[in-house]
Parts: sequence; C-alpha cells; structure tokens
Amino acid sequence: MASSLEELKYFFYSLEFKPFAKTRDTHNSHAIGKEVFFELANIKKQGKALLIDRFENSDKKSSRELFISNATIIHADRKVRLTIALIRKSRKPKVKKKNSFHIEDLDVLGDIVEVTHFFYDFSTSQNVICVERNSNGPNIKDIEYYLKSVARDKLELARTADLTIHMKDTIENTITRMKNVLSFNIKIRPSNISLMDKRLADNYFSGFDIVSSMYKPQFLRFEAFFKRQGRKKNEERAKNKIATSMFSDALSIFNKKPEETEYFEQFDVVYEDGKGLEDTFNLLNDKMVVVKYVESDDITLKESYNLIEKDFSDFVNSLQ
Repeated sequence: MASSLEELKYFFYSLEFKPFAKTRDTHNSHAIGKEVFFELANIKKQGKALLIDRFENSDKKSSRELFISNATIIHADRKVRLTIALIRKSRKPKVKKKNSFHIEDLDVLGDIVEVTHFFYDFSTSQNVICVERNSNGPNIKDIEYYLKSVARDKLELARTADLTIHMKDTIENTITRMKNVLSFNIKIRPSNISLMDKRLADNYFSGFDIVSSMYKPQFLRFEAFFKRQGRKKNEERAKNKIATSMFSDALSIFNKKPEETEYFEQFDVVYEDGKGLEDTFNLLNDKMVVVKYVESDDITLKESYNLIEKDFSDFVNSLQ
C-alpha cells in the first residue's frame, strides 16, 4: 500500500430505543429509529438544524454543541447518510490572507466545526449504524446522545436507548478468560480524559493532568510489562492481581457502556487464560472494522458513502 494514501476506518453499532410507556403499543425500537432519522432528514430539507449540547445538564466546564449538517434518505438502499458537526470551542486558528502576511481571526467567518460522517440502515429491525472514525470530530458517544435526545425530547417516543458495538469476539468472553495481565499498551488524546467514564479516568489517568497541561502533547501513551524473562519451563507466573482486576473492571465498563471505547487510540492487553496460555485483547482491532485507503481523508459525505455502502450492506445482511 502506497505510503501517501490515508487510512479510513468504519465501525458498526446497533441502537435499541426504549419506548415510553405511552408509545410502547405503537412504536418499537425500529419504528422509533426510522422516525428519528427521517425527522433529521426533514429538518435538514427545510434548511434548518437542531443544536444539542451534550453537556448542557452536566457539571462539565465547557459545552459540546452538536448538530446534523447533512441528512439524505437513500430509499433504494434503505439507508440514510448523515454528517454530524461539533462546534469547536478551543482556541481558534488564524487565517493568513492570500498574497499578504496579514493574519485575521476566523470569527469573521463563523464557528469552526469538526465533522463525522455516519450512515443508518433501516432495512432491518436492528437500527445498524456505520460510523467513519474521526479522532477530532464527533464520536459514537456524541451520535448516541444526539439520537437519544431527538427521540426523547423532540419526538417524545423513547426514554433512552442502548448501544451495542459489534466485535469479532464478545467482551464477556475476554473477561472470563483474563486470569493474569502480562502487559498493556494504551494511547489516548489528553482532551478525551475529561470526557470518559470517571472510573476509567481515575483508574488509568489520574495525575496525568499535570503532564498534559505542562507539555501539551497530542497523545499520551502508557506501557507496562509484567512478564519475567527467562522463566523456567512449567514455572508458574506470579499473579498480577491489581492490574488484572483493574483491566477486568475496564472491560466491564466497555461492556456496559460501549461508547466509552471511542476515546482510545489504542488499548491492548496481553493476558494469560486459565490454562496459562497467552492471549491478546486489542480494542480497535477486535471491533468489526472495515478499512479503506484514500488519497485524502477529507472526503464528502457522498464519497464516504460510496466507499462503504457495499461493505455496510454485506455486514447488515450477515446479522440476519
């Protein structure tokens, strides 16, 4: 593969809407999903957008304002293609005017936004969503919150929704097999630490705020090795109870809140199973993923859809 090509990754999720008691007899999860996405397409068709702040009712310091900037129903494919935008609240870059060295604030043009393309299939009852990964843009947790808010507050059809991440092996199986952690390798953006589940942040990243604020790195990486080299044959390894318990707890959080997995650029754990055999849990690689290579990852919604449409349809068909 030519080194000049950019890598695009697409991940698959399902969203099960939980109807209110008053709508339970008329709307199941699939019906709610269709109404949510068709409503978003209708709002966009009118030239409008629904702005939702994910942190409006939380104690987070900064807001996280989201809106759907594009929503198109593809009736022939029984899919909807969408772009969700995140208004960037951090320090805004400057722009240099052409043929001069004059720098101007981008405020004169408007807000800076980061966008993520995603797609919804309404051909089955499973509300399958395909998301193009964009580390800087809105993530699956943003998308989940936005869709739940529309279903609950705008349409008054569902009280909440449960997200499922599609993986090659279940997290429950890994938790059962994991008896002794031998090493781990974690990579994360510092800005994601404040967004994740408090237990994850406290277990893995407490104390790293000072490092982030002082050096301002783009990424933080944590590696630890517990293997003892030169171990004699049949010699039992010492049990690493603290790390094993910690990672089992992390996987339990991922199992209950799969959207938390989106915050990690890398999350690899090497462990022993109950028979003393080594195995690996690789968070990103263990997800069901389709990888595409493009000349530039700055592609349009339609271009992204054309890249993934066949793989998306094949994946949906494999679930039936």
